[in-house]
Amino acid sequence: MKKKIKNPIQADWISKPLAGGFFGLTLSVAIANLIMILGKPYIEMALLSQVAMWSVPWLWMPILFASYFIPKGRTALAILFMLNLIAFFCLFLLRD
Repeated sequence: MKKKIKNPIQADWISKPLAGGFFGLTLSVAIANLIMILGKPYIEMALLSQVAMWSVPWLWMPILFASYFIPKGRTALAILFMLNLIAFFCLFLLRD
């Protein structure tokens, strides 16, 4: 017999793509900026800017895909919103 799944993954076709698309993009841009800020003393600026620029899609796509595995759309929005707040707070603290 099959066991019943306690929290089945729901198909929220509006909130999950919105969470992964918008909040995932802003989170990946914030992480790319953190790469720029944290890598300044160690890596040449020409290389560092390319690494940060090309890290955005590599970060954004897994975040977008992972948003579909969160059980509810509102939960996905809340999680990614909080991660954005943390990332941009770190940027605010680390800026020059």
